[in-house]
Amino acid sequence: MATGKGIEIAEDGVATVGMTEARALLTTLIRDVRYGGQVGAFTERGARQAYVVTPDFYERADREHAAVQRLRKQQPELYAEFFGDLPD
Repeated sequence: MATGKGIEIAEDGVATVGMTEARALLTTLIRDVRYGGQVGAFTERGARQAYVVTPDFYERADREHAAVQRLRKQQPELYAEFFGDLPD
């Protein structure tokens, strides 16, 4: 977790930076994400507020989210088996 010490790598491998240091470290964080294959996150009071991911990561997540939503509509029983009760 970022604690005023620049970019830190959390236990789950996410590169984190505190919001108070974000401006000064933005370029470095983006380069770590783009060229280092990491996921980045901005934190505030130790809690993640926003993530930085590569375009490929985002586009794949967006496609997978759309597929899950189709599954939810077309196969609600199967959706519930994997994700629990259907949201309202």
